[in-house]
Formats: sequence, structure tokens, C-alpha cells
Amino acid sequence: MSENALPAAASLRFRETGSAASDMPQAPVLQSLLAYWQSKCGPGDRLPGRADLDPLELRGLLPNIYLIDVLPDGRFRIRLLGEAHVEVYGAGKVGRIIDDIFPPAVAAEFNRLYAAVVRRRAPVINRGQVTWMESHSWMHYEGLHAPLASDGTSIDCIFGAGAFAGGQDTDP
Repeated sequence: MSENALPAAASLRFRETGSAASDMPQAPVLQSLLAYWQSKCGPGDRLPGRADLDPLELRGLLPNIYLIDVLPDGRFRIRLLGEAHVEVYGAGKVGRIIDDIFPPAVAAEFNRLYAAVVRRRAPVINRGQVTWMESHSWMHYEGLHAPLASDGTSIDCIFGAGAFAGGQDTDP
């Protein structure tokens, strides 16, 4: 099994998943991402779209950023993965459906997380440990996942970032 390979019987359960409105991210990169996303929101309930994101404004955050397409059939496809994610999950994930990348239990947890973003129409924070990857089982994770809508209303993408940290009692 390669360093980033996933065991066939892998499972994933995030320690916590909550609303960014009631639980601020701890990692500075996620705090910056949340502030950036909020600055792009329009009046009322208008959500920002991918076209509202400017890579030049995100320069310092790019290694931690990802984009997930929300497909019409309810599945999720990886559009972009920053370098920090590629280092953890490995290359070759962009353009692929979550269910086709991860073992079933892990894919189900990621799908549940992304579905919560779509359902809540607001940023979601999750925290956990990467126990489902043998080579990274010591690693802790905090993620921020925010909805994007090209038309301001219909969520078609999830804009997020992850912060990874090591040690048994360490949170990012």
C-alpha cells in the first residue's frame, strides 16, 4: 500500500461538525477563509459564486483551499485541491467523485459533511483525526466548508480549507 493509500475497511467519523456562526474556527487560515467568504456574500441571502473568488486575494490561503462541485444528482466531485490536501490525500483526486476515491464509510462521512453545507446554506466547521489513513493516523484536522452559488441562490460548489496538525493531543 502506498503512503497515501486508503485501507479497504477505513472509516471516518468527525469528532464535531457545527455551524461557523456558533463555533469560530481555531486555525488562523480558516478564520481568514471565513472572513473572506463573508466579505463576498451579497445583500440578503445572496451567496457568493466561484466567479466572486479572486486567487490573488487568496494567495496566502491557496495551499489549504479546495473546491467541491455539487452535482445535480447530489454527488460531490473534487474540482480543486490545494497542496496541503494533496500532501495528505495524494495526487490524482481532482475531477473525481468522492464515492470513487474513498472507501465507502469514509466517502459517506464526506458526503454527509458536504450535504450539511448544502442543507444549511452556511459555512460548516468540522474537526477530527485522520484515523482512516494509516500513514497519517496521528494527524488532526479542522476544516471550514462554505457554500457557493453561481446564481447567488442554488448551491453548486463548496469552497473550503483544511488545517492539519500533528501529535496525539494537538488540535490545529
